[in-house]
Amino acid sequence: MSHLVYFFGSEGQKMIQQFEYSHELADIYRLFGDRTRLIMAKKMAEEEWTVSEFVQLFGISQPLVSQHIKKLKTAKLITEQRQGKRILYKLNEEAENYHLVLRIIEPLIVEEPEHAVNLEPVNV
Repeated sequence: MSHLVYFFGSEGQKMIQQFEYSHELADIYRLFGDRTRLIMAKKMAEEEWTVSEFVQLFGISQPLVSQHIKKLKTAKLITEQRQGKRILYKLNEEAENYHLVLRIIEPLIVEEPEHAVNLEPVNV
């Protein structure tokens, strides 16, 4: 069910902008509500990654990794670069919400014992 909300005047315009911004924030937080995508973003902020490298890191199927990549691409948070048969993914520094994403992933420490990835906040 959708709702139409009408605002008038300059205050109304500010309210619309705030309303749209809050939806963007909610979308970003929803996207990173998934632990796998959160870790993927952290890794791609540091260097380029391939789907097969994420499969090896997480110990999950290639189609599942590809689904996570697709969601991050749809949100325009990652870029891809083809290198022969490989596709390299990296956090998109030109993304509108790039700095917000950095603030979300920056305090995370990702450890990589075999097929297990743990997140620990830096300041607890």
